[in-house]
Amino acid sequence: MRKPYKSLAKRLTRRVTLAVLAMILFILVITLSFSFKFITVQAGERYEAIMEMVSEKLGNILISQEIGINNLSDELRNSLDSPESVMKAMEKEIKLNDYTQGYFMAFEPGYFPEYEKWFEVYMKKDQDHARNIGSAKHDYLSKDWYIKTKQNKNGFWSEPYYDDVGQNDNVCSFTMPLYDKDGRLAGVCGTDMSLEWLAKELKKINANSFDINDDKYFYTFIINNDGTYIAHPDKERVMKKNALSSIDKSSDDGQVIQDMMKMNYGIASVTIDGVSSNIYYAPLESTNWAMAIVIPQIAIWMIFIIMMVPLVIIIAIGLLVIYSFCHSIIHQAVKPIGALAKSTEEVARGNFEAPLPVIGHKDEVCELRDSFASMQNSLVKYIEETKKTAAKEAALFHDLEVARKIQMSMIPIKFPPFPERKDIDIHGFLTPAKSIGGDLYDFFIRDEKLFFCIGDVSGKGISAALVMSAIHFMFRIVVNKEDDPKCIIETMNNLYASENKSSVFCTFFLGVLDLNTHLLQYCNAGHELPIVINDEIRVIPAKANLALGLFKGKVYRSEEIQLSPGSVFLLYTDGLKETINKDEECYGMERIKESLQQVVVKGPANASVYVRQLVNDVTDYMGEMPPADDLTLLAIKINESENQTNKI
Repeated sequence: MRKPYKSLAKRLTRRVTLAVLAMILFILVITLSFSFKFITVQAGERYEAIMEMVSEKLGNILISQEIGINNLSDELRNSLDSPESVMKAMEKEIKLNDYTQGYFMAFEPGYFPEYEKWFEVYMKKDQDHARNIGSAKHDYLSKDWYIKTKQNKNGFWSEPYYDDVGQNDNVCSFTMPLYDKDGRLAGVCGTDMSLEWLAKELKKINANSFDINDDKYFYTFIINNDGTYIAHPDKERVMKKNALSSIDKSSDDGQVIQDMMKMNYGIASVTIDGVSSNIYYAPLESTNWAMAIVIPQIAIWMIFIIMMVPLVIIIAIGLLVIYSFCHSIIHQAVKPIGALAKSTEEVARGNFEAPLPVIGHKDEVCELRDSFASMQNSLVKYIEETKKTAAKEAALFHDLEVARKIQMSMIPIKFPPFPERKDIDIHGFLTPAKSIGGDLYDFFIRDEKLFFCIGDVSGKGISAALVMSAIHFMFRIVVNKEDDPKCIIETMNNLYASENKSSVFCTFFLGVLDLNTHLLQYCNAGHELPIVINDEIRVIPAKANLALGLFKGKVYRSEEIQLSPGSVFLLYTDGLKETINKDEECYGMERIKESLQQVVVKGPANASVYVRQLVNDVTDYMGEMPPADDLTLLAIKINESENQTNKI
């Protein structure tokens, strides 16, 4: 009885785990000798003091913006006598405030008569002249900052928005109403502060405060009262994400953001963006914003890590010992695998009888060796079976190719078929979807009458090809004795239906064209309606008759149409209309007409031109899609000729 396998993975894992566990215990003993609590408290006091300093400096920036807009309003109040005076006042004031990116003054409709509805003067920091940006496209009268400023009658910081006319950036605006000397509301004036600029200023303050400039040690962000980021090192978050999405919702960390949104002060330990951090937060005066400094706990650990350099050296030595120990064990363990790999290389080169190594241990390697031996035996058998199958497929392919040649030899493929006749021009085309198919066409002249047909057997492949051959044979036999299309169809249907045990039917169209009078008699057995082409393209209606082979004794009805010289009579199988493209859309009758019209507009053409036009067009339409059905076309053109000579 074979001994049970023992897990090689478990054996190696136990040895490695014991070695790592011993090193971890050694590291923990040394680590506990340091006072981490003291370091944490000391770092907390330092960052809290820095938080207050950053908040104060940022507040001073915002206050300077508010002072600047107050100064601007005083200057504008004395410059409301003309639009030019307003612009000059703004050009003057913007040079006096380093923190302003742009001033604007949005006037009430009609304040200046020459501007009926929109007149908003905008002065950007890096521009030389103020300009009017008010328009129907930039309808400032409907903006929240304009409406709320008029309602509050006091200056306030707006919610962030995208300014697509002035700064072309995400901005916040400090706005206040402007009244003229008569107490009349002139409009709203304000200053824009780019959120990107605010983030840069915030980073400058942080760098000066921390003496380092690296977001992995700390970063600062600002949110509004609904938690949306106003400033953040990651620009993709500004105006797009909410601070609550960065907090671990499975804990109570979300309360920190809620407190910030309520304009509270605080310190907390949170998990933000998946990183355990300490956060210090406070509101920004005169705004609905709150600021926070996030200190990843790794930054607090920096001092502790520096103190652990000697310990790192000890760990490195221990890891070298573990590496050497594990390497020795694994090297011994994988020797059988190496031998097995060499044997597999021999098999890959084609030596399927290559011997496999003997494995002494009853483990996964031994199990792998036994499985590979079984696979080796199966592979030899599979290759032998594949060779036999390939030989059978080659023989079948040869038989199909012979069958295709026999089938195609039954179809007229020499064009023009009657070169000695000038009164008629015929061209046909047939291509099966598979090696052989079930479509057919045929024609011949007897007693100055052209007998022609086209058919489509249901199904594809060998069975359809056999039925097609039988119907083609019946057509040749019956037409030699009968002139009436109705009688020809009925005779063929009775012959076929009496022997049709598999219910395979065939749609069939038969026509008899009098070459002297150009009178066409025809009978349609469930086939596609023909097309007549002269000055226009018309689909010829035909009475509904059943396809061949469904019911014996069925009565068919024939019809007739008078064709004129120059007309082209076109027959086709459903493989033309039902050709699909990569979007699974059918070619359809409308595209058939459009393609034929391209030939008509160029003037008289041979029958072959119409056939080639359709074949090329449908091939381009199909693209790389495989054909879903056989494609067959037959075009008959009545040439204009005064004397019909050389008749056969």
